[in-house]
Amino acid sequence: MLQKIKRGMESWGHYLLALLCAGVILLSAVWTREQQATEKADQAALSDQGQRLAQAMETPEPAAFSRPAAGAVIRGYCEAPVFFPETGVWKPHPCLNFEAEAGQPVYALAAGTVVSCGEEIRIDHEDGSESLYRGIRETKVNPGQRVRAGEAIGTAGASVPFEGQGHVCVTLFQGGKPTAFGETWE
Repeated sequence: MLQKIKRGMESWGHYLLALLCAGVILLSAVWTREQQATEKADQAALSDQGQRLAQAMETPEPAAFSRPAAGAVIRGYCEAPVFFPETGVWKPHPCLNFEAEAGQPVYALAAGTVVSCGEEIRIDHEDGSESLYRGIRETKVNPGQRVRAGEAIGTAGASVPFEGQGHVCVTLFQGGKPTAFGETWE
């Protein structure tokens, strides 16, 4: 019997070997195609999850702001240090300064709730941002009070630290960090 198998292998062995190789190649191709399809599906799911996560993490920006003071912008937003001739200090200016004479009204940048007031007024807005107004002589709001965009919150006239008088300084915070806003007002 063993002799018979040996002779069969000698005459038909190369065919059997070729058939075996073809079977292995076919199985490998099917397995590879299934793996690629699974990987594509996994990548699509991860991409979709990533997009949904990025959208959920985005801080919504208000559509528009009300102008906080009637005067011109006299100093714009700048993260790099700038010189303040009033005090001889170099520092970043992450806010906008609006020309405002003593007694002129100061308006809420956007709707929200007054957090604190005095020489500074801080308002927590509905979109998660917060605004800070400095140079306020007299407040017209109280902590906890809801205000509308453009509503008078106080009057100008107090000195702004490092900057002096004659203007109102407004800073917008998003995620706790100052951010540029109102570029078209400059």
